[in-house]
Amino acid sequence: MAREALRIRDLVVEPGAKRRDLLKVGETGSGPIALPVVVVHGGRPGPTLCLTGGTHGTEYPGQTAVRIMTRQLDPAALAGTVIAIPVLNMPMFAARTAFISPIDGLNLNRVAPGRPDGTISELIAHTLFSEILPLATHHIDCHGGDLTETLWPYAAYRLTGKPELDELGGTMARLYTPGIFALFREGTPLTLTSGTITSEAAKRGIASILGECGSAGGLDPADVRTHLDGITNVMRFLGMLTGEPVLREPQLMGVGQFVVQAGHGGLLRLSVGIGETIAEGQELGEIWDVFGDVVETLRAPARGLVRIIWTHKVVNSGDVVLKCWVTEPAPPFTLPDRIPR
Repeated sequence: MAREALRIRDLVVEPGAKRRDLLKVGETGSGPIALPVVVVHGGRPGPTLCLTGGTHGTEYPGQTAVRIMTRQLDPAALAGTVIAIPVLNMPMFAARTAFISPIDGLNLNRVAPGRPDGTISELIAHTLFSEILPLATHHIDCHGGDLTETLWPYAAYRLTGKPELDELGGTMARLYTPGIFALFREGTPLTLTSGTITSEAAKRGIASILGECGSAGGLDPADVRTHLDGITNVMRFLGMLTGEPVLREPQLMGVGQFVVQAGHGGLLRLSVGIGETIAEGQELGEIWDVFGDVVETLRAPARGLVRIIWTHKVVNSGDVVLKCWVTEPAPPFTLPDRIPR
C-alpha cells in the first residue's frame, strides 16, 4: 500500500518530501504566536519521530541540533517520518528569557498537556498535544542548562508501568546519553514534576525521552554534537536511518538526587566543578560576607555527582547552589533484537 501524505492543518507533505510552515497557536497585542514546524516525510514506511527544541527558549544547543537535523535529513533515504519543532517556545526565544514565559509567567514544561482555553504557554502545549504528538510514535525533547545553569549531560525517561513502552523509552534514553541516564517513577526519589512534556507524552503511549546537554545560555559546538549524536543514534535504533546504533559506555544510572543550599547570604566561592564526583562531608566551597570573612563552609550531605551548578555568584539564605545525582553503575544491557514500532 502506498504511503499517504501527512497533514497538519494546511501543511500537506507527500511521501519523499520535506516541507515547513508556521502554525498559529494564539495572539498577543502585537501579533500572532506561531510554532515553526518542519516535516520530513520519508519515502519508506517506519516510525514517526517528533523532535522538539526550545521548550525553554534560551537553551540553545538542543534547538540548534533540531534545526541541523531537519536540514540534513534526506526524505528519500528516510524510513518513516520526522516532525520537528525547532523552537517550541517562541515567546521565550524572542525575549531571551529563562524558565518562564514573558507573556504569562508560566513554565511551558510544567503545563502539559495544556488547555484550549488557556494562556499562550498553555495554548502552545495544547497545540503540541492535540495536533502534533498524536501523529508520533516516538518523541525527543531536547533541553540543556538555561541561562543560570551549568549542566552535566544526561537523558531521562518516565516509567509508565507498561513493560514494552518502558523498555523502548529506557533504551532510547540509554542510546541518547553520553554517560548518565535516569528512569523517573512516581513514588521514588526520582519522581518527575507534573506537567512535563515527556511525562505527559509517555502517559499517552508515546516513547518520549528528555535529552539534556548545554550550559548557561551557551552554544558550544560540542553540546550541539552531543544532541545530534543522540538523535542519530535513536533514529538508527528505530530503523529510520542506516547504520548501527552505538551504546556509549560506561554508563551511570541516576537513582536519586539531592541539593546543596546556602544557609547564609554572601559571595559564593565553589571549589567543585560540574560533573565531579563528590564524597559525603567533602568541602564544596565557602560563602564570604562583604568583608571577605567566611560565614559558611558548604559540605556535601552525601556522595554524588554534580549535575547542575547555578551560575549566580551572590547567594541568599536558602538558595540552591548545587544539584547532584546519586548514581550507580548502569545494569548490563543488550539492544533488543526487535524494535517496537
